[in-house]
Amino acid sequence: DSHFRLSAVLCVSLVLLYGNGLSADTINVPADHATILAAIDAASDGDEVVVAPGTYYETINFNGKAITLRSSSDNPEDTIINASGSGSVVTCESDETAETLLQGFTLTGGNNDSGGGMYNLNSNPTITNCIFSENEADKGGGMHNDHSSPTVTNCTFTGNTAEGTGGGM
Repeated sequence: DSHFRLSAVLCVSLVLLYGNGLSADTINVPADHATILAAIDAASDGDEVVVAPGTYYETINFNGKAITLRSSSDNPEDTIINASGSGSVVTCESDETAETLLQGFTLTGGNNDSGGGMYNLNSNPTITNCIFSENEADKGGGMHNDHSSPTVTNCTFTGNTAEGTGGGM
């Protein structure tokens, strides 16, 4: 009967709509993925990537994802992302919003034209409880913001250098 079919279609629609959109995943590094970037690539908006203490030699890009990337430690000195001189440690250049969160890391070893530690282009991520240390760039040794307004809370900038402007930011 048509009432039963309408009810069944409505129930299936609600399950598909809410069942797929409300569950956020937690992805652990290195347990689920060996690198932070691999975990970011596997994540979807709303997911949380949790990184165990250690040093991770890589550069990362949020690729426009509204995710939380955080250390499992309360001390940012315990979880280090080291770019080893191969670009910005962290990049947000795909219209990231305040829902893109970076929390609890030391960002070091960045070397780029703009933003050794972090480069933000047309993006407004949230960065909290991070240390930007020993990064280099022509502009913004620690962080460079190009048409961007990130929210930066409880972060330390130390030992960053810039050839031109903004050793820290």
